[in-house]
Amino acid sequence: MNSLKSRLPALALWWLWMPVGAFLVWALLRYGLPGMGTWSQWWRLVLVRRQWLPGGLLAPPTALFWLWVAVGLIGTAVIVTGSGPAPRGSGAVATIAVIAAIGVLAVPFVRAVWDNDKDGGRYYNRATTWHITDGASPPASLAYLMRGARKNDRGCAYRSAADVPACVQVGKLPGIASWEGRTSSYASAQQMMAHAGSPAPKVDFWEDTLTYLYGAPPQPGRKGGPGLWTAVLDGSGKATPTYGIASWDGASNTVKVACRFAPGSFDRAFHGARGNSLGNWLGEKYPDLLWDEDDVWGYCQGANPVIVVPVTRQVAYKNRTAMTAAGVLVLTGDHGVHVAYRPAVRAGELPGPAYPDSLAEKQREATEWAAGRKWRSRASFGFKPTVDDVQGANTTEYLLRAPDHHLYYVTPLTPRASKSQAFIAYAVSPADTAANGRLNGMDLYVLPDGDPNVANLNALTNKATDAVRGVDPTFLNTGGRLEEFTPLGGDMWRVYGVRRGLTEFYVDLSITGRISPRTVNVSGTPPARDRTVTGCGRSPGELSDRELANCLGAFADELRRRNGSAP
Repeated sequence: MNSLKSRLPALALWWLWMPVGAFLVWALLRYGLPGMGTWSQWWRLVLVRRQWLPGGLLAPPTALFWLWVAVGLIGTAVIVTGSGPAPRGSGAVATIAVIAAIGVLAVPFVRAVWDNDKDGGRYYNRATTWHITDGASPPASLAYLMRGARKNDRGCAYRSAADVPACVQVGKLPGIASWEGRTSSYASAQQMMAHAGSPAPKVDFWEDTLTYLYGAPPQPGRKGGPGLWTAVLDGSGKATPTYGIASWDGASNTVKVACRFAPGSFDRAFHGARGNSLGNWLGEKYPDLLWDEDDVWGYCQGANPVIVVPVTRQVAYKNRTAMTAAGVLVLTGDHGVHVAYRPAVRAGELPGPAYPDSLAEKQREATEWAAGRKWRSRASFGFKPTVDDVQGANTTEYLLRAPDHHLYYVTPLTPRASKSQAFIAYAVSPADTAANGRLNGMDLYVLPDGDPNVANLNALTNKATDAVRGVDPTFLNTGGRLEEFTPLGGDMWRVYGVRRGLTEFYVDLSITGRISPRTVNVSGTPPARDRTVTGCGRSPGELSDRELANCLGAFADELRRRNGSAP
């Protein structure tokens, strides 16, 4: 009988093949194929939820879902009217289906597409507070944010008129007053670890896990303990597990295996394959937790390695997904991998970061939406990190310690869509605390126009170059280079003098010239020369090329020796 009921099997197949197929693939990856944890996570969280149903069936779907519904309705019209004589009533059903498809494309599809990218900015900006200086006019870089801003609105000195949450506070910018710097550069640590970190076959220094851990904080009347660079020594292949933790003191030529897992105590590797894959195993054990390789780090608790994995959780926000913090996974060895999930970490409970670096980066990048789409697109509102070569690959989210002995991610920022390398703003967010389901607050401090503490890399480089030539005139001509300017707070900056991959010294300097540059020897004073250099009291024009080089070297060594003995 040629009726609408005869088309039901075809309609059911048309509508159900995709969701049923998606479920079956996930079930196969999750339960049918062992060791596929990351694949089942990707299928469920990235492909299905991020692209189709952000909150499962309980939240507004994405634009792609509504497009699928519209295509499904068009297909319904084709099925009920096609292939043979059309059954009675098929024309009405097809007409309703087509009208419904048009309605879906006109209303929910457009709503899901419209401002979808800005919704991401709305989500992350809820945790951001902007700071400007009391007694000074708002900086020009915030002109579009302050346009039409409401005063004294819901606890904020100003609240932006744009449809993206933007709270502006007025004060003295205490959050960028002082930070404790590292004693060596990231690039230097990276090179030292890469050249000397691997202790065994199929074990390698895991570059993404390179982290600086501060020593004991300074106390009144005495200095703090020395800091240390650490990195995970990871295994690979089908049988080699994670080895342990490598460390470098930032001064010597030696990278040490600070601690290692006893044989059999840790039986997987992050870069392992098949049954040796720690990533797949974690994906199976914690299917709702995601992590980024850049966020992983390790340390030694006595003689025992500890690996910390800051994790995130995907959440639904309007017609899309976003990320929030979810705590940390703490991995130790105990007859196999032992994992402790800590949904909340308070400041000071771990020696390194508990909040994902990658999540702090998302929050910082989202600040360009604070003045709304119009000014983000037309006027390039917002800020960006520097791209200058002297900073190398380390330009954002510096892990610095403040006077309160807490760790913060600190990023100096320049104007967006500008060639300027002037640091006119700083993004600061807590790094050593995390709570499941909550974003850490981000404070964005913007300096007033003409503020003397506004630094630019050209001025910093010139000041540092002059300081280095006063200490070691031959350094920059013998393979040495200045590397990685990092903020110390206020008008103070630190730059590292690196030669052959080793940080030989660092220079603390004031961009305002408030104090003289201070050069601190890191790798030790140079060894005494085997022979005495004489004749350097004559006029330089009377010296041969060899004698002039010897004298310059002797003068430089003496200056460095004196500097190394300075307090």
